[in-house]
Amino acid sequence: MDLILLTCFALLILLFTYLRHSYQYWVSHGVPQLKMNFLFGTIFQIKTIHKMELLNEVYREFHGKAKLAGTYVFTKPIAVILDLDLVKCILLKDFNKFTDRFERRKSTDEFLHQHLFRVAGEKWRPLRTKLTPTFTSAKMKYMFSTVIKVADQLEEAFAAHLTETPSGDVELHDFMGRFTTDVIAHCAFGVECDSLKDPNVEFRRLGIDHFYPNYYSVTLRTFMITYPAIFNYLKMFNISHFPIGAEDFVLRLVRDTVCVREEQNIQRNDFINLLIEMKNSKDLNGAPLLSMEEMAAQVFIFFIAGFETSSSNITFGLFELAKNPQIQEKLRAEILTVLEKHNGELTYEGMMEMTYLDQVITETLRKYPPLAALTRVATDDYKIPDTDITLEKGTHIYIPMKEIHYDPEIYENPEEFRPERFNPEEVEKRHPQAFLSFGDGPRNCIGLRFGRMQVRVGFITLLKSYRFSLSEKTPTELEVSKYSLVLVPQDKVWLKVEKFSKL
Repeated sequence: MDLILLTCFALLILLFTYLRHSYQYWVSHGVPQLKMNFLFGTIFQIKTIHKMELLNEVYREFHGKAKLAGTYVFTKPIAVILDLDLVKCILLKDFNKFTDRFERRKSTDEFLHQHLFRVAGEKWRPLRTKLTPTFTSAKMKYMFSTVIKVADQLEEAFAAHLTETPSGDVELHDFMGRFTTDVIAHCAFGVECDSLKDPNVEFRRLGIDHFYPNYYSVTLRTFMITYPAIFNYLKMFNISHFPIGAEDFVLRLVRDTVCVREEQNIQRNDFINLLIEMKNSKDLNGAPLLSMEEMAAQVFIFFIAGFETSSSNITFGLFELAKNPQIQEKLRAEILTVLEKHNGELTYEGMMEMTYLDQVITETLRKYPPLAALTRVATDDYKIPDTDITLEKGTHIYIPMKEIHYDPEIYENPEEFRPERFNPEEVEKRHPQAFLSFGDGPRNCIGLRFGRMQVRVGFITLLKSYRFSLSEKTPTELEVSKYSLVLVPQDKVWLKVEKFSKL
């Protein structure tokens, strides 16, 4: 018994020594840091595991006092960038030293990890080069008719729902999630999943399982991302980042779609059609530009990145328009004017003429960005300009997107919803990195054109026919989910909807 107690005591001493050393990392590098909980660092000081609260605390404490500040997730040192010029260096000017979003792992058997958002620099560059031509303006126009087809189904489903709902109250977030799920299913997988008719289809469940895990799942995922080396040794336990069955479902669906299209020579205006063309093309060495597994990984991230962020953007936007009816009426007037100009038909060219709509969407993204932060990992030692501070190779970096978007020195009265902030002349007055909802630099969001297109179509489809206002069920403010991987509404978003009649 004495030996056991002595061993436990020795282990505790080692643990405290290790933690004390770990939580002095930023102090030893001359970087200011948050006051630490001696045993648990910061991760258990905040109410939830969401990065947003941690970043808010760092930004509030050190913004204006330093170019960067330090904190920790578990025991991992995190550099929080507070200066927009330094943000520009990391994302653009010195991008070659910050090419990775996540710490590199030795290997992974999960092929879904081989997508553009996650892969490391040496794999990312050629993959980005391969995929860039599929996201040009010309390719968006190519897929526009497919998005319009789903928008027509949204209009039908919306009308049917209101017929069955005398109060006119509609829960927007679920409706918009089903709309964007159907859009992505059409454009990424080339299938009709019809979640607007049946919210329990497998596609919808896959998205919900991925974006709405419980507290323990989020903790585990955070741990795996923070300590990838440890995760390499846990493969024997079959721990995965993805919902059970996700890999099999995605790969089976992609293989079946490719097989049917190639056998029957089917051509459609969607993303997977473009990927099939790449699969059947050869590089300079005679190898296919994309393997079947690489196709599946890109289709998966296209689905995951596209449906929830866009549905939340529409939901948050309609919530703000309901709170600000004068903005809603101004936007509706623009939509109806442009539609009338194009004989009542929504065309790609007409959509692009709606400049105020674009400002509404961008202001919504400012107030409700899809992520709390942009993440980077230093791939080499990096000396911070005009300082004696050097970020060591492997340092995790957070750029606090939401805190920048709410900085009153950048955006006056940041809580106010004001689309005019994004008039061209107003944008010119601000720092180029003052708006970061799509990232910036070579590793920005490759699908931003598609995301904005489906959001625009969603807004136009609803606002040309319906007026949105607050109901008794509408919350005063929308809280962000505590456990979701992206910033989505915590609770249901109810709005009162009335059919719009043109006088």
